[in-house]
Amino acid sequence: MITADQLEETTVPVTRLTRGLLPALAAATALGGLLAPTATAAPATDLTISVYDPLAPVVREYRLTCDPDGGTHPRPKAACEAIRRSPGTIKPPPPTAHCYDRVFGPQRAKVSGLLFGVDVAATFSRVNSCEEDRWQAWLPVWG
Repeated sequence: MITADQLEETTVPVTRLTRGLLPALAAATALGGLLAPTATAAPATDLTISVYDPLAPVVREYRLTCDPDGGTHPRPKAACEAIRRSPGTIKPPPPTAHCYDRVFGPQRAKVSGLLFGVDVAATFSRVNSCEEDRWQAWLPVWG
């Protein structure tokens, strides 16, 4: 911090105005660190999950955040643990996958948002064995 005496030693002329500003500048500098907003890290996983079931009267929609686990999901901790165990489930099976053609259920789901900091948009269904494996891996996510 520069004092008024040190300021007089510089080539800048010290006037009544600059002497009055010096304490104000020192106070603003000191308070600046205290009043500055602290950065809060956004969750790396922030998803919107929509579950469609033709047998149910309404679509279920949740927001799920992980690290910290939360959102409007009824069981965020279990859902986030399922995602952490198998994050690759977000990807659909490759076209060359050998999937057993059997419909396991009429349910469908859409997932969009950030998954570990990466934008994602995926659909899930239960139309064959490969899709059913994906569905079951993230079963807690569907609420």
